[in-house]
Amino acid sequence: MFKAERIQRIKEIIFERKQIDVATLSSLLNVTEVTIRNDLEQLEKSGFLTRNHGGATLNASAFPEEQLHTDRMDGLNIPYDKEKEELGLVASQLVREREWIFLGPGTTSYYIAKALSKRQNLNIMTNNFYVANVFGSNASVQLLFLGGRMQNSGMYTIPEDLNRELEHIYLSKFFFSVDGASMEGGYTLTDMNVVDIIRAVSDRCHEAIICLDSKKFEQRSFIRLGDLTSISTIVTNNKIPQDYHQYYMEHGIRAYTSYNLKPLS
Repeated sequence: MFKAERIQRIKEIIFERKQIDVATLSSLLNVTEVTIRNDLEQLEKSGFLTRNHGGATLNASAFPEEQLHTDRMDGLNIPYDKEKEELGLVASQLVREREWIFLGPGTTSYYIAKALSKRQNLNIMTNNFYVANVFGSNASVQLLFLGGRMQNSGMYTIPEDLNRELEHIYLSKFFFSVDGASMEGGYTLTDMNVVDIIRAVSDRCHEAIICLDSKKFEQRSFIRLGDLTSISTIVTNNKIPQDYHQYYMEHGIRAYTSYNLKPLS
């Protein structure tokens, strides 16, 4: 398990349990207690938790009270993530009325869906159960859900023949996330199934858009999707490292970081 993935899993566990000890986390994630202590120190600096003797406690004061409940609706147990919420708000403003979009696997797409949930006249295709849950009661949204084998760990489906499912489909925009971005490794992910989905859907859309928060930069995961110039539009936040800021500018890549939708300049 890569560090970024482990940190996210620790956040999910602590958000759900509210407090936990180092030994339990070490056992759950199959890493040393020293590694867990270092991870907890990093999360304490970010304000997510407070360390105590032998463990850590969720810093509930860092979250709006409603977020401690509503982002776990229907048993989905999605921990609140401020950076992903910001990405969702930015990405949602790239969506025009009546165009067809695809929201890919992952919790970033859930936050995009939440930002779009009050909109009308939307056409959305997805294989993400989190997204389907958000739009399930919105009659003004046309939702097309791709069936197939369920990937429980990621709460998404894997169609038996995705290319055939998409054969007569043409999408305006495709929003998806990655697990890492680096100058040397490009965009990378941990799940081969997600890589296959991204490649298939990208072939059927006008514009593919990567959504990644600042924690994903300088991270490298298991499977390479493509280099940093393989996607011409990204949504990120204002904490993007300066060298990536410069790289995107030099290569003509649109990087949206604020709600006024002005690319980095």
